[in-house]
Amino acid sequence: MSIWLYLGHFSMNRENYKFKFVAGNLALDFVNTVAYRFHPEKRKDHLVASEDVLRWAQQARHSGAYGIDPCAAVTRAALHRIRAVREQIFVIFHAIAGSKAIPSGPLCLIDSALRACQAKRCLLTRHGKVRWDWRPSAGCHDVLLYPILVAAADLLTTGPLNCVRYCADPTCGWLFLDRSNAGKRRWCTMADCGNRDKVRQHYQRKIVSS
Repeated sequence: MSIWLYLGHFSMNRENYKFKFVAGNLALDFVNTVAYRFHPEKRKDHLVASEDVLRWAQQARHSGAYGIDPCAAVTRAALHRIRAVREQIFVIFHAIAGSKAIPSGPLCLIDSALRACQAKRCLLTRHGKVRWDWRPSAGCHDVLLYPILVAAADLLTTGPLNCVRYCADPTCGWLFLDRSNAGKRRWCTMADCGNRDKVRQHYQRKIVSS
């Protein structure tokens, strides 16, 4: 099944959805493809089909997006693996943002996923230059996941882990690196969660004063 092949109902809303890249790290932006993660009614996964994954990669200017063979197979199992890796990355960095210990289980799974991708990399000579490429056994999911896993590993090993935050909206669940001068960034974006909080506070003040 091609990565371009239609899988399930591909609505115009999904097709026109513009992914947001506000985290300051590719792995965290990948985690943020789930909206309202902690809201049971509003939760929305924006990676439900092959087309969604490729659109995210293209919008992220993902290094592997243009190296994908359009005839390569992206099975439902591969999509499941992509989402599973995303959830493990979320568990790790959500714990870090909450000043909790890094869970060993998800870390081992991320390590295994990274090693599996690395095993499918190889050095080739082209036009007199040596470059990294992918073995024939590599799938689209390997090409897509590898830079994400490297970004996660780099953040874990070199930091800055003390800048990892989660959005102050308890239903949001988005993660980001707080690189603000004061180190007091609270929201994934002011235009979304920050603005909703302002509206909510304004509404509550009106009720109290009435």
